[in-house]
Amino acid sequence: MVRKFFVAAVAAATVLAATACSTNPATGGHNVVFTSVKGEQEQAKRIHLEIIQFYGLYEDQAVQDYVQSVGAKVAAQTPIANWNFKFFVLDDDEVNAFTPGGGYVYIHRGLMNYLNSEAELASVLGHEIGHDVARHPARTQTRDVLMSVGAVAAAIASGSEAIAQMADIGATAWMQGYGRDNEMEADRLGLEYATKAGYRPEAMAAVFKVLKGQESFELQRAKEEEREPNIYHGVFSDHPAPDARAIQASQGAAHITAEPPGGWIDNREAYLSAINGLPYGSSREQGIVRDNRFYHEGMGLTVAFPRGWTVHNLRDRLLVYTKKKDALMQITIEKRPEKRSPREYLLAKLKGGAFSRGADLSVDGMEGYALITRSGSPLDGGEGPVRWVALYREKSVFLIGGASRSSASGAPIDDGIFMSSIQTMRHLKPSEYPLAQPYRLKIVSAAATTKIDDYVKNMPDEKFKKEQFELLNGLYPKREPKAGDALKVVE
Repeated sequence: MVRKFFVAAVAAATVLAATACSTNPATGGHNVVFTSVKGEQEQAKRIHLEIIQFYGLYEDQAVQDYVQSVGAKVAAQTPIANWNFKFFVLDDDEVNAFTPGGGYVYIHRGLMNYLNSEAELASVLGHEIGHDVARHPARTQTRDVLMSVGAVAAAIASGSEAIAQMADIGATAWMQGYGRDNEMEADRLGLEYATKAGYRPEAMAAVFKVLKGQESFELQRAKEEEREPNIYHGVFSDHPAPDARAIQASQGAAHITAEPPGGWIDNREAYLSAINGLPYGSSREQGIVRDNRFYHEGMGLTVAFPRGWTVHNLRDRLLVYTKKKDALMQITIEKRPEKRSPREYLLAKLKGGAFSRGADLSVDGMEGYALITRSGSPLDGGEGPVRWVALYREKSVFLIGGASRSSASGAPIDDGIFMSSIQTMRHLKPSEYPLAQPYRLKIVSAAATTKIDDYVKNMPDEKFKKEQFELLNGLYPKREPKAGDALKVVE
């Protein structure tokens, strides 16, 4: 959660140099690029700090080291191995991986949940390495880095239009993909480099099967939930998986005419051992959402939100919003000021803007103050009202803002919902601390009599337990495990 609310968390990235030509290391041809290699690397280093601030690194060094070792093995096969590639696991449950260029590659732990071997991991990392080799990030004029996140961070305070972009958090080329042709070029290059490193070339096709299953399920689910689908790289609906000819071509490019003497590397057991215990969904550091209630062990705090609202837990704030993104709540934390009442703190924070309906407030023993500013809503071009609440808790202050369309009374139309949710904020009970612990993967072996129904009971998704389990284990749709198969279950 939060430290600074009025300071934008993310600055827009700028194009570092005039348009220039460079040689494509993959093809030997010429690319039109927007920055030099040095400039791209320096920019990626700066962006890295913003990415880590937004997502956070997964705090298991063994997993980080494992991914770095696999990525480095693949990157060593490229013509730009001297870029000193760096690989990071982000503490986020999205099914995604990306590169902003400059030799920085990120994989979300959410995608690692669904991969089934080291060779598949090598294929994913190889694909992102391929983007860097082909200079796709440099060839694409860099847009605002995590633009929605930076804007939303100050949206309520500034009255920006950022709420309209809420669904596009991380809406840059390197998060959503570089277009079909570039994605296919990255496939080809990644497949070549992973094969050169000795990894089983068919693994990339297996990754596509995983992602195609994810896409199919996500499209179905998004339709039922009346929202936009969240699809990896946004290109898989018309993106062909590598077929036998592509695999053969990759072996030719790697100058491999037969299976290596030691056999292709798959390392399924090593991979599953590495991800055993990996969080499924939110992590303990992020806080856990169960049903409509948020639990955070570190803060010893819980709060309930309206059912159906999205709870987006960032590293420095909690954003909660409706499916239509026409109502937003944001909770941040700051250091409690000395010798200032909640009212004095809130008025100073809002810099004396016009307000109404100011009143003292007490929530679960926390002293606070609530008011409504006459402007500041990101939903009304800055002209609409915002509900503000400051709550003191020990040495911290919770700063809560709520915005929706303006009502005839001059308050946000959802003000009653905001205040009802705020009133649910309270200390965790001793019996609730286990609820703040994440779901985790556990690797088990299937028996001859094992059926999927035997293992789905602990899947946190109440409505799609079976489908999620199938996706997790590469069984989607409607396949049963075989005796002796290693299975990922959720506990």
